[in-house]
Amino acid sequence: MKNITQRTITGTFYVLAVIFAIIINPIVLAIFFGAISLIALYEFYNNSKLNSISPQKPMGYLLAISTYSFFALKVFQIETKYSITISLFLCFAIFIMELFRNKENPFTNIAYTILGVVYIIIPLGLTNFIVNPQFLPNNFIPIILLSVFILAWCNDTFAYLVGIKFGKRRLFERISPKKSWEGFFGGVIAVQIASIILFKLTNSPLEFFDWMILGAIICIIGTFGDLVESMFKRQMGVKDSGKILPGHGGILDRFDILFITLPFIFIYLFLRLN
Repeated sequence: MKNITQRTITGTFYVLAVIFAIIINPIVLAIFFGAISLIALYEFYNNSKLNSISPQKPMGYLLAISTYSFFALKVFQIETKYSITISLFLCFAIFIMELFRNKENPFTNIAYTILGVVYIIIPLGLTNFIVNPQFLPNNFIPIILLSVFILAWCNDTFAYLVGIKFGKRRLFERISPKKSWEGFFGGVIAVQIASIILFKLTNSPLEFFDWMILGAIICIIGTFGDLVESMFKRQMGVKDSGKILPGHGGILDRFDILFITLPFIFIYLFLRLN
């Protein structure tokens, strides 16, 4: 009972924080997801060392900040050539720095240092673009990004509930023994219904067909995203990525669907609306 109460309180706080960060203004959104991305990167590096991997944390954080800055600054039409230049410099400086560390598995350390930025920082940085997919000056459409989160939560919830009740056929047993095909299709149906509701209730540049596509991306790619994070935790030998969200684990656990999904969402919106 205590665990259920704890999960409910933490989950409510998490959902409200995400909603308010998205809808208030682009500055708050950029700061919020910047902070979230750094916490997630910390979890990624911290769990990596459990498998005798030694990422270059200081260089990784600097690369993360400069990379995320590109996305945040671009939204406000601020010159981004310096952030891109710094990111490129840091990316290749990491190779040189590894020469002086005298650690085992140097190329694995380099790979994980850069991988954390690619896997976490770039997707969360794209949140700044998804609220303005047409790159118009002073344009802010938070409902698209908020809907992505709502659909992701919907998919998570109904896939879990249907899977618990009816799940028999394993979806990807090698990586996640509890996930089932029944749960997957339960999430698909719920997300498509939610997509129709959002289309009816919201005002955005997206058509009905676009909402159906977004729902499909979240269900299909989001499931792969969940499995990818499970694969990472399985390799590192941990149940939860962290403890920052009592009852829910870490930031990587809560955003697992979105790390892989957000780039696909952005690509679709960019091609569709430009």
